[in-house]
Amino acid sequence: MKSKILFLFLVIPIFCLKAQDKVQEYLGIPGPINIGQKVYNLAWSSHPNDVYFKQEYIEPKENINKYNSMVLIDFVKGEFKLKEVIDHKITELEEMKKNNPIVNYQVLEKDGEYILDFLISENSKDGKEILIAERNVYRYKIVTNSKNNGLLLFAISQRGYKENMDQFFKNLKTNSSQLIEAVGNYKIPEIKIK
Repeated sequence: MKSKILFLFLVIPIFCLKAQDKVQEYLGIPGPINIGQKVYNLAWSSHPNDVYFKQEYIEPKENINKYNSMVLIDFVKGEFKLKEVIDHKITELEEMKKNNPIVNYQVLEKDGEYILDFLISENSKDGKEILIAERNVYRYKIVTNSKNNGLLLFAISQRGYKENMDQFFKNLKTNSSQLIEAVGNYKIPEIKIK
């Protein structure tokens, strides 16, 4: 049960505001992270319990509360089966899809890792308007080394807002495979918990 609760933190995208005075680097990956011709700097981090770590990186002129593109790195210590993690996330997305036709996803597998590419949205109360559209490409990997065993999530999240929604969906249509390739081919640094 404990592991199920922990990986829920990894897989549930949250549309929320964040405020933090001091950002602490927990995973030995201070940044910047260079991916897809963009540079991302560590902007927010969290370590809410002994086993869960989360770090978010944005471009220099971006705002953590209203970003266009973000890199996420989550790590949960413990023993996990990737297939179970993916199956749980798919169940969650299928539930969301019942009430939101925007929700869509695909799963890719390579070299014992999984990539989950999915689209979600936050809609107006009447459901007639998309307020935020969010495309996430999540790469799940099991980490095993002498100090840190667990589940690693390396991801890019891209958002469209009311004012640029048409451009967001246009880019999504024309560049859908590029983001998957960028996340899938990225050489993830070794996790070194401080």
